[in-house]
Amino acid sequence: MAEIIRSKKPLAVSPIKSGQPLGAILASMGFEHCIPLVHGAQGCSAFAKVFFIQHFHDPIPLQSTAMDPTSTIMGADDNIMTALNTLCQRNNPKAIVLLSTGLSEAQGSDISRVVRQFREASPRHKGVALLTVNTPDFYGSLENGFSAVVESMIEQWIPETPLPAGRNRRVNLLLSHLITPGDAELLRSYVEAFGLQPVMVPDLSLSLDGHLASGDFSPVTQGGSSLSQIEQMGQSLCTFAIGVSLSHAAALLGRRSRGEVIALPHLMTLDFCDQFINQLKLISGRNVPGWIERQRGQLQDAMIDCHMWLQGVPIAMAAEGDLLAAWCDFAASQGMVPGPIIAPVSQKGLSRLPVEKVVIGDLEDMQDLLRLTPANLLVANSHAVDLAQHAGLSLIRAGFPIYDRLGEFRRVRQGYMGMRDSLFELANVMSQHHHSLTPWHSPLRQQFAPGAQHVPH
Repeated sequence: MAEIIRSKKPLAVSPIKSGQPLGAILASMGFEHCIPLVHGAQGCSAFAKVFFIQHFHDPIPLQSTAMDPTSTIMGADDNIMTALNTLCQRNNPKAIVLLSTGLSEAQGSDISRVVRQFREASPRHKGVALLTVNTPDFYGSLENGFSAVVESMIEQWIPETPLPAGRNRRVNLLLSHLITPGDAELLRSYVEAFGLQPVMVPDLSLSLDGHLASGDFSPVTQGGSSLSQIEQMGQSLCTFAIGVSLSHAAALLGRRSRGEVIALPHLMTLDFCDQFINQLKLISGRNVPGWIERQRGQLQDAMIDCHMWLQGVPIAMAAEGDLLAAWCDFAASQGMVPGPIIAPVSQKGLSRLPVEKVVIGDLEDMQDLLRLTPANLLVANSHAVDLAQHAGLSLIRAGFPIYDRLGEFRRVRQGYMGMRDSLFELANVMSQHHHSLTPWHSPLRQQFAPGAQHVPH
């Protein structure tokens, strides 16, 4: 059990925390033809949009109710009604995710009540699915906002009692924010290799995978989880929930589903990945495909090749709870020493990390800890670039946002292939910092003039 230590500073100097609305927006991007609608000031959505564009290098469909000083004091219900009506008429979305911010939460806005009023006043828009999520900035972080959207989706879009007709080839995958679009593509290939149909929620691999879409800018997400499949998730054969933060969502879906729910914290260790593949083998009744077995063999070979470079290497981490769980287990399984550890807020599973203590703090706290407990590597987002350079550490970028490297938003970390490539990345970083010994020359060696030939006696 890890000891949770809270920082006593009155403020964050160099925060690693991202607010709940950013996590909710990220999850909303995984729904088909969806528009995230931020109930707050224009600056709330503009700030988030800049972060997402820097991270994904793609246009981001995002709208705001544009609360101003007057509506903040007198009430902003009309802002929501107007925004919903405008978006439904102009953009023809299949879904709108209405999420609150610190401003609207402090005001006391009841977004669920306003949505009910909109349904009564605008029956012509009944074909647009609406999802309300409370995501105040002053509580939690990106991980909490992401999981809140998944939980609200289950409660509001999936029937409490599944229909009797079963979908015997469908497998649900509830995916945490730690699953990148590249990870999601790999998981889809794993499931489809067993002849099963994956229903991935949220599915960023179809909306934020970096593809060049045809046509002009789209005001809605281009791809994502199908709403019809989401409504039928209770009929699926089974459900995998990947991510510690989705434990409550998994329990909610379990009560609305006829199939078994299997919760896995991540797929960044051989044991958890084996569990995932073995479960697919059991429910499908098929043998493991040869290409998956070959990937597993490649991982084992990489573990042997990289062992000498990673054994006993201390690796510091500053990230959200799900990422800490994945990277701590991965590091420990490869003989590395995880620590120091910094989390933005107290989250599920932190006490179960394989470390002595977890500090709730910021990057300044990480800098102080590194003076006491030096490390060779640092796992964090791009905000930690300056810290890594100042401390002489190699930064392994993970989480959100990553704005100083191209393609990092879809880097594969999960599964056999993701672990294999991560091992090579870490080992190559360590080998670059390896200083070879200076060649030793014997004082008795014979000296030869330039161009002279050695004549043996």
